[in-house]
Amino acid sequence: MDKHSASENISFGSQPTPEDLRVLATKGVKTIINTRAPSEDQGELPPERAKAEAEALGMTYLNIPVSPSEFSNESLAEVSRALSGASADGETFVH
Repeated sequence: MDKHSASENISFGSQPTPEDLRVLATKGVKTIINTRAPSEDQGELPPERAKAEAEALGMTYLNIPVSPSEFSNESLAEVSRALSGASADGETFVH
């Protein structure tokens, strides 16, 4: 999994695997934000499974689908609100 820092508490990268979620949890990530559209390949972790696995590891999981064809001020505001709320809890990983 690729992981890049955007700020002190926000990182982003590729679609995580179940093992990647475990690693992220051990590194202190508290929130996972999935911005993939339903039509995109979700790999081993479709949103329902990713949510269950993230929560079992003590992380919050948010699914906010954003796609280039449906990108709007509303979707940007939703992602922004999620990032703002999550930053108080610790590191956030966005994919």
